[in-house]
Amino acid sequence: MINNYNLLKQSINLGGVTIKNRIVSSPISTNMATEDGSVTENLINYFSNIAANDIGMVTVGATSVSEEGGDASNGMHIGKNIHLNGLTKLASSINEQGSTAAIQIFHVGAQGNTFYSKKRVVGPSKYIVPDIGIEAEVLSIDEIIKIENEFCEGVIQAFDSGFKIVEMHLGHGYLLHEFMSAHMNRREDEYGGSKENRLKIVKNIFNKIEKKSKHAIKNIGARISADDFIEKGLDLIENKELINFLDSKKIAYYSVTAGIYETAKQKYLKMKEGSYWEYANNLKKMTQTPIIAQGNITSLELGEMILRKNMSDMIGMAQALIADPALASKSFKGEEEKIIPCLAHLKVGTCHRCRYLKQKDLSFECITPSSWDKNKSHNSSKNKKESFLKMLEKLKDNIANEKLENIEKIQKNFIDNI
Repeated sequence: MINNYNLLKQSINLGGVTIKNRIVSSPISTNMATEDGSVTENLINYFSNIAANDIGMVTVGATSVSEEGGDASNGMHIGKNIHLNGLTKLASSINEQGSTAAIQIFHVGAQGNTFYSKKRVVGPSKYIVPDIGIEAEVLSIDEIIKIENEFCEGVIQAFDSGFKIVEMHLGHGYLLHEFMSAHMNRREDEYGGSKENRLKIVKNIFNKIEKKSKHAIKNIGARISADDFIEKGLDLIENKELINFLDSKKIAYYSVTAGIYETAKQKYLKMKEGSYWEYANNLKKMTQTPIIAQGNITSLELGEMILRKNMSDMIGMAQALIADPALASKSFKGEEEKIIPCLAHLKVGTCHRCRYLKQKDLSFECITPSSWDKNKSHNSSKNKKESFLKMLEKLKDNIANEKLENIEKIQKNFIDNI
């Protein structure tokens, strides 16, 4: 039976912006900027390609507001004059495709890695990510105030550049999350101790933005944690005061996520189970602000089901759109059989090529032939096809029943359409 995706095709208002449909390209980082964090042609080509394929909102991810705030040496940065021109070109390239350009801003905080970023690692308190092993330097009050101002400057520059929505990253154990978490914040001054004090940095940032531009807040979304999977961490109950504050500011939306670096295994297990959609549903019961559900949404059929059950107002997709940027366009045309899936969705742990922090050269790539290819050469395309088919064949040895039939179907459709 043909799925018309009637709910996904509906427009929605986020703050003062009308989004043409309910599909979001969730924020991802590609480590393809220059060393000073400026936008490159590869970044423009990558995100505009996604925007050209019936995506309502395309979110550029993990854009650092501070010099030491990125997770790798070629991550995007925002806030300085040198960044304005490139950001303007990037936002324009997305908006011109009929999608809405959004950008996520963040500071990596104590989860940073000097080996990757070449910068100092800082946080609210001394803290070591077990898998990284670098102790974070404790931020002084003056440094905290500087970072608050940098977040404010980043938001203003994002809107000046033509981005219509800005997402504030308050999850995944990054700096703002760290301040709010009793697990990571052990300060005894005005930025630590009580829940009110731990929320201070976030409240200060939003209040400073409001002073700069009264109309900016309504076009700011927030990514928040539904569960850190660790004692004294954050969850939706612990985040109630944060949610009340953001609701009072009338922000644009919430995007729901979970986990920190320490609890990555639990995070991916819960994502595989579809728990993230339940998190979105639980948050939807706590607020009138629109909710974006994401995490292992591998098809528009799943997305339509989530909206039909009223678990969220929009759906976000990341790996599925990395693997096949035309997923939505193909689905809307009734050509779902032509979609090439993310291999990690077929079997968890199969492929990590898009997770650049796991690669020796920190490069961002995808093995599927339908994915964006920065090389654009005949040999590159041929190699990707051969590698993809070999990987599918290898998967067949470890998968049975319905999933095996699915892989064989993918192989046949792929070969038939070469």
